[in-house]
Amino acid sequence: MAAATLVATAFGIIIIIVTAYVLAGGTLLTSEVAINAQKDMTDLQVKILGTSMTALSSTSGGSPMYIELQNTGREPIRDFQYVDVYLHDPINGWSLFPYKNTTADGYWTKIIITDGDHLNEKIYPNQWDPGEIINISVSYSTITPNSFKIVTANGVSNF
Repeated sequence: MAAATLVATAFGIIIIIVTAYVLAGGTLLTSEVAINAQKDMTDLQVKILGTSMTALSSTSGGSPMYIELQNTGREPIRDFQYVDVYLHDPINGWSLFPYKNTTADGYWTKIIITDGDHLNEKIYPNQWDPGEIINISVSYSTITPNSFKIVTANGVSNF
C-alpha cells in the first residue's frame, strides 16, 4: 500500500512539473510574439514618420503627364511597384495609375532619378534616396486631370 502512495505522489509531481514547463513555455512564446509584433509596428511607424516628398513641378495639357518630385524625408523609396499615382479628373474623380516599367496608358513609369544638381544618381542606383529628385510620367487617355496624388508603399502621400 505504501508503494502505491509513493508512486502516485511521484506521478503527481511529474505531472505538475510538465504542466509548469508547458505553461512557462507558452507564456514565453506568447511574450516573444507580442514583442516582435510591437517591434515591427514601431519600425513601420518610424518609416512612415521619415517618409516625405514634395512636388517640384508637373506638366498639364496632355498625355503623358510629367511630374518632378523630391524626396524630402529621411527614408529611401525602393519598391516602385508599390507606389501609386492618382490623377483627379473634375468629371470622373480620382483614377489609379500603378507602376509599370512601360509608357502604356493607365500606368506611371520612372524616367530618371537625379541628385540635387540634376546629375544622374551614382550611389544606390534605382533607389529614390533622401534629397534626390525623381521624374515620372503618367500615361492616360480618357481623362483630363487637374491634380495628382502620389502614395508610397507605407501610405504616405504628397498631400
